[in-house]
Amino acid sequence: MFKEGEYLFATEEGVTIEELRTLFGEFGITKLEPLIIRDRSYLLVLKNDPGLPTMEKKASGFGKIRYIERNQIMQKYNTKL
Repeated sequence: MFKEGEYLFATEEGVTIEELRTLFGEFGITKLEPLIIRDRSYLLVLKNDPGLPTMEKKASGFGKIRYIERNQIMQKYNTKL
């Protein structure tokens, strides 16, 4: 399971927030915030989710994004049988 319209990604060194807003702006950014400063990881929330394949293509074309993935929902399971 994943959160609709939410992505996690990390950039190469030197990428600015302005560059990221330009890259993903067409999808209606509602949130773009750093998660781990030294790792340059971000949470991106989009109003108009184009889907992971489109996001991967955008990231690949930009050339400065190390990875991009959907924001997975962690679930707690009852382990008692």
